[in-house]
Amino acid sequence: MEDSDLGTVRVAADQGLADAVADKICARLDGHRLSSGTVLHAEAVSLPLPPVESGRPDMETWSSLLATGSEEGENADAITLCVSEIPRRVGSRPVLAEIVGTSMVVIYVPSFGARAVARRAGAVALTAIESMRRRDDDTDDGSPVAPDHPTPATGLAHWSVDSGHDILLAPALLGRTRMVAGMIRTNRPWRLVPALSGALAAATATSAFGVFYSSIWQMAASMSVLRLTCVSVIAVALITAWLILPNGLWERRTRRQTGVDRAMYNMATLATVFAGVLFMYVALFLVVGAASAVVISPEFLSMQIDREAGVVDYVRLAWLAASLGTVAGAVGSTVADQEQILGATFGHREAARRRAAKSRLSTD
Repeated sequence: MEDSDLGTVRVAADQGLADAVADKICARLDGHRLSSGTVLHAEAVSLPLPPVESGRPDMETWSSLLATGSEEGENADAITLCVSEIPRRVGSRPVLAEIVGTSMVVIYVPSFGARAVARRAGAVALTAIESMRRRDDDTDDGSPVAPDHPTPATGLAHWSVDSGHDILLAPALLGRTRMVAGMIRTNRPWRLVPALSGALAAATATSAFGVFYSSIWQMAASMSVLRLTCVSVIAVALITAWLILPNGLWERRTRRQTGVDRAMYNMATLATVFAGVLFMYVALFLVVGAASAVVISPEFLSMQIDREAGVVDYVRLAWLAASLGTVAGAVGSTVADQEQILGATFGHREAARRRAAKSRLSTD
């Protein structure tokens, strides 16, 4: 393969965080000069990247989509960089990158954890492309040759071979934990808050009773921090379960055969929904706290709790009112945007990408 053949890099990505990461990788690759002297030209392409039912990448479908999505006369030897949100692992080691054949590199976003994802993914993408170039220079038949030397971009990660492909494996230490953190980051739990507008409205209406009824003030003033904490944890847990179970977000054996994968997907879903509800709870706490400070004077609050009121009493009041409102918010969550809630989980997005790929192949 000549250097000029390696000049073009087509960057395809899943929608969501992977798409945002791909944009930054594309900017980093464009104009970059490889050690061979080749200057890369990166361009984004729109393609769904579905996994098979087991959750593994569906390379055959990806190749078909890439073939049908190519413009007539387009460089057939261009590299394709797929930025995927599939949680790919080998045992307890997350797969950061995979070299497929002589023209495809896959970057697996969840394997990078939750910090500096785009920067690290871009560095690994460059390393993988350089490794592909060295492999093509060293072998005439395109057979896998996994480099065994570390680079600053990969750190403790090392190259190996799986199913005939070169793969870059992250360290095994806390590998699954890091991948679950990456899956949660990929789910972007803060995006659940708009979907919970119905729950937030019901919670706000109920929390208003905490501002206007003195019995709530007295109850909050008499409760210990431990009891208030227990009430808030129960409230957040209740609405989390209320969102997961009726919407069918929990992965079962019929959908995910491997127990480890099923546990990882469910942990990511649980943490994502919990974090989204927690964002709502904090927002509710701040709103109720501000309303309490405006509506209730310290003198009047002192009369109701039979002692001088301070900042801590307003915090306790907002704390209890937000907890009670969150429980009521579970009822409001039944009218939340179900599609947005489902879109925050891997299983639903995987099914949506499979449908999109099937539709695209059938129309093309």
